[in-house]
Amino acid sequence: MKAITKDLSTAALGSVLLVLPFAILEAVNTTLTRQNARGFTVLFGFLWLLAAVFLVVLMPVMRSVRAGNAANPLRLLLGVAVLLVVAWVWGSVVADQMPCFLGVPNCD
Repeated sequence: MKAITKDLSTAALGSVLLVLPFAILEAVNTTLTRQNARGFTVLFGFLWLLAAVFLVVLMPVMRSVRAGNAANPLRLLLGVAVLLVVAWVWGSVVADQMPCFLGVPNCD
């Protein structure tokens, strides 16, 4: 149980560190109003959740690769597939929102 809590806290902290630069860019280049506050919360919450899921899935995959444990290749393949899908979605959202992060007017 202690290892699970440590993995989740590590994933949460790592995902905060991944999302923080984009939040800072958004805060510097966009004025937060009551109308767009919900959108910011949803966007950065979603980016944080995707990054946390990525790290939660990545840790056991890396442990099994390091240990040389190829006893269950289907589990390893499924983990890598989930990592690829999550990374693709996260990258797509960041690429779509990058003009907004950089302060381009009418970026939506």
